[in-house]
Amino acid sequence: MLELKDASLALGGRQLFARLSLMAQDGQMTCITGPAGSGKTAMVQVMLGLLALDEGLVSVDGELLTPLSAPVFRRMMAYVSQRREVTLKPTVTDLSGLETVWSPFNSRRYQLTPVDEHLDLPPLASRPIVIADDPDASMLAILKSLAASGHTVVVATQNETYLNQSDKLITLGNDGNPDA
Repeated sequence: MLELKDASLALGGRQLFARLSLMAQDGQMTCITGPAGSGKTAMVQVMLGLLALDEGLVSVDGELLTPLSAPVFRRMMAYVSQRREVTLKPTVTDLSGLETVWSPFNSRRYQLTPVDEHLDLPPLASRPIVIADDPDASMLAILKSLAASGHTVVVATQNETYLNQSDKLITLGNDGNPDA
């Protein structure tokens, strides 16, 4: 389970979300959506422990995610990166524990098991929390299957197919206030 409580974040002088509380449960696919620039990718980075909140907290299975604990919690997470390049905040230097299971920049395909035994990467299904940032439609069946098998799955997307298939939908607005 992944939880945000009273989470607020502003970037570049713009409030992305304020006093947001959400719980992404085991066995569910939670989708975060909103218009471009509403904070979907920033929320993913917060959940991965790569970006600190201005206010509020993030917890994993009831344990507080902090800059010190983030590398440990990232070992529980699999990350499916955006289809376009994302620039992380310059202060992010410790990416230890973060397993990127697919990225358009290394040409790996979505897999529940490693593509090549020589890659020595754990399969996607070995991580209890899967966070996907704007995955393409080919990933939907895999993410739904993982949720059905008890994984916590969080997807940040505007793709209607995902939104219609989600168990929980969180909509971020340009005004910094979510519509749950």
